[in-house]
Amino acid sequence: IDLARCTPDYEDAIYRDQWGAEQPAQPAAAAQVPPWQQPPPAPPSRARVPAAFPLAGQVYAQALRPLPRRVGRWFLAWAIAIGFFALGQMIALALLMPSIIEIFADPVAAASSPEELMGSVMGSPMAFLGINLSWAAMIPGAVVALAAYGDRAMGFAFSVAGRWRWGVVGRAALVVAPIFALYVGTTFLIDPTFEWRFQPDWLLVAIVVLTTPLQSSGEEFAFRGIVTQQLGSWMRNPWVSSLVTGGAIGLVFGLAHIGYPPLAILQVSLVGFTCAMLTFRTGGLEAACVVHTANNVFIMLPLALMGMSPFATSSGEEGPFWIQLVGFLACVAALALSYLAVHLMSKRWQRRTEGAPGAELLLLPKPQPMAFAPMGPAGVPAMAGHAGPIVPGYGAPGYGMPQQAPFAGAPVAGQQAQGAW
Repeated sequence: IDLARCTPDYEDAIYRDQWGAEQPAQPAAAAQVPPWQQPPPAPPSRARVPAAFPLAGQVYAQALRPLPRRVGRWFLAWAIAIGFFALGQMIALALLMPSIIEIFADPVAAASSPEELMGSVMGSPMAFLGINLSWAAMIPGAVVALAAYGDRAMGFAFSVAGRWRWGVVGRAALVVAPIFALYVGTTFLIDPTFEWRFQPDWLLVAIVVLTTPLQSSGEEFAFRGIVTQQLGSWMRNPWVSSLVTGGAIGLVFGLAHIGYPPLAILQVSLVGFTCAMLTFRTGGLEAACVVHTANNVFIMLPLALMGMSPFATSSGEEGPFWIQLVGFLACVAALALSYLAVHLMSKRWQRRTEGAPGAELLLLPKPQPMAFAPMGPAGVPAMAGHAGPIVPGYGAPGYGMPQQAPFAGAPVAGQQAQGAW
């Protein structure tokens, strides 16, 4: 025996000659999980989904769609808007308080001529300022109310572009202001009861110039803005949500001036409906605010230059009917011309929303019809062309597997598989 060969190195050399070099141990391959046993993918996080705003292709009145999954935010927006409206009324009451205190200083005179006393209270510059500021509070009210729908939702209180478009304001004012100046000036000239005198109340003039645009815009943000969007976003048809809702709200706005003559109430309603049409056409409140501001300023400014408050004057019942009719027809013509002019220049203005990523996740899925498989002998669903029950692995698409043809040893109804005991 050759003891020199009985060494570990010699034995390793013989092993390498016969079997080759020893391969390093390979790590065990990770077990492959069949597709039907893999957990389903995690759904996308919905923590920020309610703030996805708006859907693409929506008109201004439908900018809040879809609402079925935003009902809580819908109620919150109403609460915020009503809170700002109440705040505005408190501002008006605070500015009216000095005039109200004067009523209690002479209760006998107040009881003898209540209409004259009410005219003196409402005709004060502070009362006029309070009423204007009470409606101006609805501008931030509408903006903050839409903040209930998400971080970037506030801008859609202005327009479908998500911002206030000063270019639209300037272009609309260039054509609307001359039309309403001509309309109001004509009605003043043909009215025999109107006697012009230059006795300006400069405080009242400043209030008209500085706060009447805010008052007019506040009414637009309230009626054509938050109210129309809150109601119109439940509707699928953009025409119904914009014009039908706008017409109904305009009628309610006209009826709010219940002390006016019938033609004056109808005139106010037409102003509201025209503003709704302009909002639908232009995709925002800018042109509607211009029309409303032009109407109010050109009526109130001449009165302030005569030293008269608009709320101290009568509603026009003393004028003859033909004067009221001519004024009504002139207003209709001014509204029609203003809408036509803005309509022609607004062809390139954005009229619908562009959409935000993730907003479509709030759409409710369409209901799908349910398909029921025929039942087997034991009440187990049976596969078409197979008399026995559906058994995963024997032709049944179990756990996400595609449907397979049954093999020869598959069990059938009333039998056991071979080898079963």
